[in-house]
Amino acid sequence: MKKFTRMLTLMSIVAISPAFAQDIEDVIVTSSILGTKSQIENPIHVIDEETLNKSGSHSIGESIDNLLGVSNTDFGSIVGQPVIRGLSGARVKVLENGLVNRDVSGIGADHPIDIDLNNIQQVEIVRGPSSLLYSNGALGGIVNVVDNTITQEDFSEQEIKLGFEHNSVSDGDVHNISFSDNIEGFNVSLAYKHQNFNNFEIPDEAVIHEEEGHEEEEKDYLENSDAKIAAYKTGVSIVEDWGYFGVSFKNIENVYGIPFHGKHEEEEGGEHHEEEEERIESSTDSDTTNIKGAYKIASDYINQVDYFYSDTDYELVELHIGGEHNGEKTTFLNDAQELGAILDLSNDALTQKVVIRSMEEDTSILGEEAFMENVESEETSFGYYLSREFSNFDIDFGIRRDEVNRKSKVGSTAYDKDFDSTSFVLGFGFNLSSTADLSLSIGSVERAPSSVEMFMNGEHAAVQRNEIGNPNMQAEEAQNIDLGLSFDNDVIYGSINFYQNDVDNYIYRKDSGVKGTGEMKLEIANFVQKDAELDGYEIQVGTDFDFLNGNLGLTIGRDSVNGTFIDGSNIPRIVPARDIYTLSYTEDNLSVDLDLTEVNAQPDFGSDGDSFTAGFELLDLSISRSFPVEGVEDFKVVLFANNLLDEIARNHSSTVKNEVPLPGKNLGIGFRVTL
Repeated sequence: MKKFTRMLTLMSIVAISPAFAQDIEDVIVTSSILGTKSQIENPIHVIDEETLNKSGSHSIGESIDNLLGVSNTDFGSIVGQPVIRGLSGARVKVLENGLVNRDVSGIGADHPIDIDLNNIQQVEIVRGPSSLLYSNGALGGIVNVVDNTITQEDFSEQEIKLGFEHNSVSDGDVHNISFSDNIEGFNVSLAYKHQNFNNFEIPDEAVIHEEEGHEEEEKDYLENSDAKIAAYKTGVSIVEDWGYFGVSFKNIENVYGIPFHGKHEEEEGGEHHEEEEERIESSTDSDTTNIKGAYKIASDYINQVDYFYSDTDYELVELHIGGEHNGEKTTFLNDAQELGAILDLSNDALTQKVVIRSMEEDTSILGEEAFMENVESEETSFGYYLSREFSNFDIDFGIRRDEVNRKSKVGSTAYDKDFDSTSFVLGFGFNLSSTADLSLSIGSVERAPSSVEMFMNGEHAAVQRNEIGNPNMQAEEAQNIDLGLSFDNDVIYGSINFYQNDVDNYIYRKDSGVKGTGEMKLEIANFVQKDAELDGYEIQVGTDFDFLNGNLGLTIGRDSVNGTFIDGSNIPRIVPARDIYTLSYTEDNLSVDLDLTEVNAQPDFGSDGDSFTAGFELLDLSISRSFPVEGVEDFKVVLFANNLLDEIARNHSSTVKNEVPLPGKNLGIGFRVTL
């Protein structure tokens, strides 16, 4: 309560300060979530492709982890999953063009989120009422990747983009090409990317060996951190006065090493002998077909019906190469279909949308590490969104009803579980003055337990645990409050956000201290529940002014989140506080960005193998310039450097932070051509 009072006081001082007595321009973004332009009032980030790629190609989690309130949990360079305000995993949903991405990243910490960031428009990080239309159980929020594969507006001209990128830290290259044009009334979009990264370099003595007395030759690179990616997507759409209709297809294939997958040990004569070194290699192959469209209805009640269908066929194979287990493999399969519609019931007075969605998913694991039986999931959702503007304030309201069914078995016992939940969020936006806006949202969001949390039952080498789920889990229930202030004038701009999230029946993994009887004799860890509270804040202040022949901008930001259980113990792997400084300069065709992220140490760790994590500083630099070339619309050269200080850095939220540190210093160059 004291934190809440201090934050309110700070907001009040800023809001009434005479220094902020000048006019403010509304912050307007085009949000694909609602398909309309709206003033930002709920905590949200919208980042375009150029900004996203200014520091080279990364996983979706790493690409957005320099945004306030957003961080990354990783398992090497290719695997990065977003963390929003301390919440991760099934509590954060990753979407592509408004549809939930259906891979197996939720089953294993070493599984990637299969999202292609080539030829996109923007990435949106959304919380609040509108996010309830698009996913259930998103206690943390949603991350939506938007592209033009199925465009809702006719392409005005032909566009061809070519790209090349080289990274020194992995001696790796990225090639990409995209094409879009309107051909005989049909909008055609094609995009292809090929990425080849070798083992990435790490600072000296970056790897921490857990075993006492363990000695191993230190290397300047991380073994099995290589990755190859081939991503292809194509779409065709037609746009008419009655609306639009389109079909798209996406295929992503990954082959990557798992830099840490535990060690098998065998017992002979009372002594333990490690097996000879082996490589664990994963490969993924995903096919996704989407159908999307909209039909405009000139009636008194319904303006438009947006409809969609998605079919995903996903496979991930983990293969042992070398060692005694050579040739052993585990296959993860996911087959999912989703369909639904969004009805626009808006009128001159208010915005109204109703959504109906249905999803079926079949997840199975076959082979050596089949630690979970086949799971069949069905979801049916009904949602309603309302927004109305008044003279000095506006209201947003979202409510969602979800019916989730999961079927599987543990041992010889079959389970058929139903979870019926209702979630809502109510948001208010107030115009305090011509320079300051205040936003407040309160909500209650429920999440059904995931397949893993319910039915996991076996050794999981990636996290070095014998994980045991609980089929009788209860749904999580989160009561959230967000309070935010934004301000702007000719001198300074900024925002302050404070939030508190009380989560009943918070699900987490707890070590038992008892070894299992499986082949690897891993410690047994049970998925359990306990009430928890997360609270934190995000503060950012910035200014920009004329400098030399261009514009110089400076921003300073800080985010912090605390996570504790009802008994006062710490939630495992809560991200530490960070200070983020950015300096940017733009002049005609030149852009220079310097980013410094100071990540604090995290001494507040929980159970489940959690431990202290030292702080570090990441300094990144990006320089881009366009050059005139005859016959070329734009020829841009990008020079970038990541971790210029070559710091030993590790994400506290990662289950393998000690064995898999972040890459060392990286120098890169990229060429981007638009024809």
